[in-house]
Amino acid sequence: MKKFGLIGRKLSHSFSKKFFNQKFLDESIPAQYENYEISDISYVKSIFQNNFLSGINVTIPYKNTVIKHLDEMDSISKEIMAVNTILPIYENKKLVSLKGFNTDVHGFHHMIKPYLKSHHERALVLGTGGACSAVSHVMKSYNIDVNYISRYPDLNDENSFSWNDLNEHMVGHHLLIINTTPIGMYPNVNEVINIPYHAMGSKHLIIDLIYNPSETLFLKNAKKNNAQTLNGYSMLVNQALKSWNIWNA
Repeated sequence: MKKFGLIGRKLSHSFSKKFFNQKFLDESIPAQYENYEISDISYVKSIFQNNFLSGINVTIPYKNTVIKHLDEMDSISKEIMAVNTILPIYENKKLVSLKGFNTDVHGFHHMIKPYLKSHHERALVLGTGGACSAVSHVMKSYNIDVNYISRYPDLNDENSFSWNDLNEHMVGHHLLIINTTPIGMYPNVNEVINIPYHAMGSKHLIIDLIYNPSETLFLKNAKKNNAQTLNGYSMLVNQALKSWNIWNA
């Protein structure tokens, strides 16, 4: 039986384990998928060696830091410097190399494509972690200008702003706003992003990459102001299926 898994720091909210094990059950695939909570990304190779895994997904907070433990990366991972899928290579049951991929780009691209309109000329991305890199890559492929909100803005980047810079003018002029932070994610469902929601309107598309809960307070408040809203579930499904294709190529 093949074994797969997910590595991260806190995985009680994980989508992947339930999704893959249900897929294996529905399709009579002799495989299992487990969560591996680790306190330090340096344990990644031992996870493979000790469990003889055929593939692994990577989530918060290791999508960037895992890179230094890989032997190869695909072109998208190299470009955005974020990895969420790893394919191991074994010889005589010994791990010889790890190759990293990014399937978040694929997942986000397929999720957002049906919703983009001509007036979505500028995107405001909240948060600058690993998921932000994938979102930014997709936005730029559509020639959408991107600005970023971060706790630690890049002072050398004219497109990088702090949360204190986030005002109603900025919200009103970005008709596409995407949350890539964990604010409001289960179990912290009462956390809410501090943003001038009153500046949103019917032309706004507000996306939260969080899927649990299915509607965060961020999305609820946006909807109250007539914005179109979308959570991250579709992105997760598409990125997971892409990972499965990589592991079975």
